[in-house]
Amino acid sequence: MQIRFEDYPGSVDAARFLVAARDAGIAGPRLPAACRPQSLGQAFAVQQRTAELLRDTRQDGIAAWKSALPSPEKTVVAPIYASGTADAAAGPVAVRTDVVRIEPEIAFEIARNLPPRDTPYTNAEIDAAVGGARLALEVLGCRYAAPEHASLPELLADHMFNQGLVLGPRIASPEAAPGSMTITLSVDGAEVEQHAGIHPNDHPKAGLYWLVNFLREQGLGLSAGQHVITGSYAGFLDVPANKDVDLAYGELGVLRVRFGK
Repeated sequence: MQIRFEDYPGSVDAARFLVAARDAGIAGPRLPAACRPQSLGQAFAVQQRTAELLRDTRQDGIAAWKSALPSPEKTVVAPIYASGTADAAAGPVAVRTDVVRIEPEIAFEIARNLPPRDTPYTNAEIDAAVGGARLALEVLGCRYAAPEHASLPELLADHMFNQGLVLGPRIASPEAAPGSMTITLSVDGAEVEQHAGIHPNDHPKAGLYWLVNFLREQGLGLSAGQHVITGSYAGFLDVPANKDVDLAYGELGVLRVRFGK
């Protein structure tokens, strides 16, 4: 599936609507019909207008991206902003709900700029630009109260349910990220559930390779210091706020976090 940036007259209004919904922190109505994107290319335009608004009015830059290999059913690509990115070791991560929906992932850290250019990047070039990897949690949330009624372009415009990113301990190397591993969730020291975790693309870097060349085709790139997550090893998990949450990623390590209201 190929997406091309497709600006349209309502993209800025849609971006303003979604920024206001982020500020409110309460799920609300769908995008107004007058500015609703009708294609994935238009949805990506809304993402970029949102990024521009946050950068220009709040100095809130893109700290990370989420991505996955596209399928006929959906395309997953979205920026994650600095304001929504937290280090698990820095203390409680602020949330607005009693229950937090998360996905356990691996975040690849970009150590060398991958700017737009005419020719595709090879996997080897991308590997050389990755400086490390960390255990991570994507925090999920939607700006629409009834996302099941929203179109795929609306969901993509709304950053595919992304609410933020929590970065945990570093792992030995990016190559240590496995295609599968056991994910164990504990709350306040008691094991709650365990999953035979499998990465949705089998190869954890597959979404990264796709993302780099997708952005290149749009005249965009990745910058040193940004992170990229590429899919959950256990679907989504619901965890409580105001409790100690531990996620054990097989033999890679444990991400400890506390979400606080």
